[in-house]
Amino acid sequence: MTGDDPDPLKDALDLQIRVRSLRALLELQRWQIEVLNDRLYASDPGGVAARRLLALKRVEMQGLQTPLAVNDP
Repeated sequence: MTGDDPDPLKDALDLQIRVRSLRALLELQRWQIEVLNDRLYASDPGGVAARRLLALKRVEMQGLQTPLAVNDP
């Protein structure tokens, strides 16, 4: 083989490394979501307060409209 020929074994190994890396990232993100979920939906007073604050923010964002300036038609 010359230097320009494709190497299927090397390509397969590179792909295997990429798949492992993506799986590790996926596991990390899954763990992060679980931690955030546990914090947000905790039954302790802090979790209840976080849920209430999030609900208030959602309502606030839905009710906000861009104010018109005095000279706007």
